[in-house]
Amino acid sequence: MGRRRFGKLVLAFVLATGFVLGTEKAFAETEIRYDGSSQIYWAFVKDSADMFTQETGIKISAEDRTTQDAVPSLVFGRSNVAGLARKMKLAEKAQGKDLVETLIAKDHLAVFVPSNSKLENISGESLKKVFAGQIKDWKEIGDEHGPIVVVIPQANTACQKNFRELVMGDTPFVASAAITPTAGAVLEEAKGKRALSFISYGAVSRRPEFKILKVDGKYPGDQTYALGQDLYLVTEGPPTGIFKKYIDFFLTGNGREVILKAGLLPAL
Repeated sequence: MGRRRFGKLVLAFVLATGFVLGTEKAFAETEIRYDGSSQIYWAFVKDSADMFTQETGIKISAEDRTTQDAVPSLVFGRSNVAGLARKMKLAEKAQGKDLVETLIAKDHLAVFVPSNSKLENISGESLKKVFAGQIKDWKEIGDEHGPIVVVIPQANTACQKNFRELVMGDTPFVASAAITPTAGAVLEEAKGKRALSFISYGAVSRRPEFKILKVDGKYPGDQTYALGQDLYLVTEGPPTGIFKKYIDFFLTGNGREVILKAGLLPAL
């Protein structure tokens, strides 16, 4: 093959590759692709997507997964906005990207039961005993007799980790608990059952089939409620362009109202 022909082929390849890369870059800059915390997805990402798109013309696609999935998805380009129900770990920050976390809302983990339950309040100690399997019957905590179905998200979720730190300590969860793949999945797993579970207050506050319990006499949203967690959105580098619009939407725009209606406390 002659040098001239080879050079033309190289030039054609560069142009074609540049076109493809340019197209991918344009795609990334015109659409929000969320991945990560299922709690964040159900608390405010899902219900605000259409509103944000109508206001800005920017489309949103979202994956309902876990906090643990968030940073890898962002680093490998599967998403461009990640959701975490905790601060980033040092190992996540060190993955070769300039990752920036923005606190969006302060949340409470809500403990919930079926809407027809007679139970209104549970002590922190009783809560721990239920999830440890030491209390197995509703009658022991003030409801009608019957076995308690315990539903928890899997161990890799921030939801379970936060609850374990705040309630369980070194006490393990009961082995017979129904374990779901994401935090959001506990809502479907618990539906129609005499189940006790927990999730972000924002994810369950608008679900009439469930009743949210007070814990030690305090209801989620109370400043002294004990089961708190922080919700973050993470971007590659400080948020600019469509990413800044998305984050500002929740901090100072109409997305703030979505957060408030969900019972969360906006960061600003």
